[in-house]
Amino acid sequence: MNKNIFVACDVSSQKEVLELLSKIHNKISGIKIGLQYITQHSPEEIKELSKFNKPIFYDGKFFDIKNTLIESIRSLKNLNITYATVHLLNGLESLKAANEVAKEINIKLLGVSVLTSFGNKELEQLGFKDQIEEQVLRLIKIADKANLYGVICSPLEIKIIKKISPNLKCFTPGIRQDEKKNDQKRTMSAKQALEAGSDCLIIGRPITKGDPKKNIQEILYSLN
Repeated sequence: MNKNIFVACDVSSQKEVLELLSKIHNKISGIKIGLQYITQHSPEEIKELSKFNKPIFYDGKFFDIKNTLIESIRSLKNLNITYATVHLLNGLESLKAANEVAKEINIKLLGVSVLTSFGNKELEQLGFKDQIEEQVLRLIKIADKANLYGVICSPLEIKIIKKISPNLKCFTPGIRQDEKKNDQKRTMSAKQALEAGSDCLIIGRPITKGDPKKNIQEILYSLN
């Protein structure tokens, strides 16, 4: 079974991130840095994470007008990152253009469908008429047409995504090993997500809260 796990480094200080990674880098496949980290750290600090020899996933979730989107992707050129995220709500034309720039600088673009903290109620409050599954499928078709490398989706939607676009890689947050969902709504365990066809698990708090070494080991045991 694929055990492709990226740890979500949702901490603020460089010291915390380096300490976390020093404990578990030999048990993970990659490093994800999100807005909490990105907004407080320099390019040099981001590049410092390369010393662990793991692919770095820059989760900036870019969403803006076409020109700004393109230039934002271009600005990532020298950060030694492998993946970056954009919202699929940017639309087909902007995503195609952003993807061309990403390919030029050897970055794989991942499209964010519907945040795993959203349910149908949240979509309705924002004025969307579709249910979660319908909205995700609508966005996945755009990601496929834009030729993105993959998508960020709930593990609950992997099977339907693979049916309509088998070449898209599914990166799945919303991994929970117990009933504590925190602010997530659409979740699965690590084993369930991999069995559903996830290409990459993105796991934050189930690893980082408490004892990271013990937590990652328990997750890996659960996959056997």
